[in-house]
Amino acid sequence: MFSIISIWVHKILYFALTFVIFYISRTITRFKYLKKLPPIILTSLIIIFLLKIFNISFFEYNSGAKYITYLLGPATIALAYPLIKNKEILTQNKRAIYFGFLFATCIAIVSVAFLGKFFHTKLSIIISMLPKSVTTPIAVEISKTIGGIPELTACAVIITGILGALFGRRILKLFKIDNDVAIGLSIGASSHVMGTSSLAERKEFRQVAISTVALTIVAILTAILTPALIELYTKLNMAFIQRL
Repeated sequence: MFSIISIWVHKILYFALTFVIFYISRTITRFKYLKKLPPIILTSLIIIFLLKIFNISFFEYNSGAKYITYLLGPATIALAYPLIKNKEILTQNKRAIYFGFLFATCIAIVSVAFLGKFFHTKLSIIISMLPKSVTTPIAVEISKTIGGIPELTACAVIITGILGALFGRRILKLFKIDNDVAIGLSIGASSHVMGTSSLAERKEFRQVAISTVALTIVAILTAILTPALIELYTKLNMAFIQRL
């Protein structure tokens, strides 16, 4: 009985500790020279440091912290609020937006496959990286379906999101892109929830509305197109080998 209580106390502790560290990280990143640093990066670094110092295994920590992952679904759904408030933007730009979704999805998948082949990467790693631009819960399920490595997929998704949140707007600014539709579509399609959250922090609600639709539609298209493209790639590869 005591051991069960002890286990649950530890789970609650790790769960609460993650929130506390994130709150501290958000406070720290409000300082002038740290504003560009996403709180999630600082939070991750602090947690890794604490786990190392106190010799706590990741599996023990994750026994409590994993419940935070379950909140990703509701958090994604909550992004629908700015979408409803700015729905007229979607109707006014629907052709450009939906073509952009399809184009962004195809580029995300094909670019990973091409670069993986170019650098002679193992097929299992390439497959795991394909859903990198989709929000974590959906990306992991896609990875399982197509025979990827879910843990590697999750890492790729997080890195993609962080890079998009950090440099997405800077890259768009470099090319003098200041249209709300273009920015929202680009960020949502490439860096999913993390990129969208960075727009929300800036209170760019029109961009958030487009970005929310982008991350949702791109996730659906990726789930549909990825297995089909893998099958096509496999057939073409086998045909090429037979000719040799």
